[in-house]
Amino acid sequence: MVLFSNIIFLFAAVVTGSLKDWRRYYQTALYLSYCNLLYNLLCNEYLLWEYHPDWLLNHVVTDLLNSIVLLPATAMLYLHYFPNKGKITIVLYYLAWIAGFSVLEYAWHLAGVITYDHGWKFLYSIIFYFAMFFAIRLHHRSAGKALLFSLVVVTFLVIVFKVPLWEQ
Repeated sequence: MVLFSNIIFLFAAVVTGSLKDWRRYYQTALYLSYCNLLYNLLCNEYLLWEYHPDWLLNHVVTDLLNSIVLLPATAMLYLHYFPNKGKITIVLYYLAWIAGFSVLEYAWHLAGVITYDHGWKFLYSIIFYFAMFFAIRLHHRSAGKALLFSLVVVTFLVIVFKVPLWEQ
């Protein structure tokens, strides 16, 4: 299911022409991938969510695939079609992406492809998507502000979910 999702996002990026503009979105795609890889580094022994893929080997392989394919394709698609005008249009676009990712994750959860631990719940994923899609756009416009925003979010999550960074 995760592999299929990655293929669909990559296919969408190719078919829509978003991938042709990869240079324009490259830094933000890397930022999103690095953030996901940072989660896996910080939470290696304390995963808040974990993948149990059907076709892929394990969580690590699945999340690497997401970091290399799904998330960069997401950044490219999201930014390529981001509306330039109309606050209502922008808000609806933003909410549509949050809803879409939430539905995708919920389907993964129902299928047992993703599970939650250490107090993480599906509702927190929805809230996280609000921050993620805000950060994607923010990074595209101002990388420094996005990095600061990410530092605050990561610090908040580490504290709230008691991620044991200093324990072996």
